[in-house]
Order: sequence, then C-alpha cells, then structure tokens
Amino acid sequence: MASKIPLTKQQKWRGGVWAVAFAAVIMVGTLTGAQLKSDKQKEEAIREFREITPSEQIAMLERQRSTLVEQQTALQRKLDVFKERAQERQQEKENAKKA
Repeated sequence: MASKIPLTKQQKWRGGVWAVAFAAVIMVGTLTGAQLKSDKQKEEAIREFREITPSEQIAMLERQRSTLVEQQTALQRKLDVFKERAQERQQEKENAKKA
C-alpha cells in the first residue's frame, strides 16, 4: 500500500529529472542503434556491389544513371512550367499597372 504522505516540491522535481534522464538515455540508445543498423546495411550493400562482376556493376550504374536522368528531365519540366507561370503573372501585373 502506498503511503498518503504528500511529496515535497524537491522530491517531485527530482522525480521529473530522473524521468527526463531515462527518456534521454532511451532516445540516445534508439538513435544510436538505428545509425548502427543503417551503417551496417550500407557496408553490406557496398560489399555485395564489390562482389559482382565489373560488367554487372556497369549495367547497374547505367540503370541508375538513366533513372536519375529521367528524374532530372521531370524536374526540369516542372521548373520550366513554374518559370512560365511566374513570367505570365509578372506580365499581368505590368498590364494591370498600365491600365
């Protein structure tokens, strides 16, 4: 059974500090574990890449390059459309000022 003696302000403060300390330790441990796992996965991917033949490496890199070029083309189209719209808005503002 818990006693019904109220906690002092110092005891409450100390309990809060302990709770924050435990939470900080748990968060740091979680982040460290996630980083270690990520590093291990990167090392594994690099090791697997180095184990395949040079011709397979070249083919893989060419596929990756083509994907990146496609992404670049799509982003360039979006940028061009954005610039067109911005230019149209600027012309509309200038026409409104003249009128």
